[in-house]
Amino acid sequence: MPRQRQTRQRIAIENVFDHEPRPLGPAEVLDLAQEEVPKLGIATVYRALNDMVEEKLLRVVELPGQPARYEKSGLHHHHHFHCLQCDKVFDLEGCLLKSNLNLPEGFKVTGHDITLSGSCPACAPDSDES
Repeated sequence: MPRQRQTRQRIAIENVFDHEPRPLGPAEVLDLAQEEVPKLGIATVYRALNDMVEEKLLRVVELPGQPARYEKSGLHHHHHFHCLQCDKVFDLEGCLLKSNLNLPEGFKVTGHDITLSGSCPACAPDSDES
């Protein structure tokens, strides 16, 4: 698929993913892109996200029971952390799965996704303060 025309709206949306190092939902993209293009609408964001996925600029991050989020394509293999308080999703560096899985005979792993959940630093109570 040829790349879509570079409008101010599309550039603002692409800039969001250049500056935010974590998976984002459409509403988050809208809020951040509106800093550059205040009249940007959610329908334009959805269209751009769908186009960017088709163009393989973004990939969909799916968490069970959650709406889709998006992150830049081509990132190294990693897992995610979902904050249950603020609902943000963060990238975790590296792979949490060890290669020694003790799989039953004949099974072969070709991929996996791991999502941890809990509280991010902004939402977690500081253990040093009472």
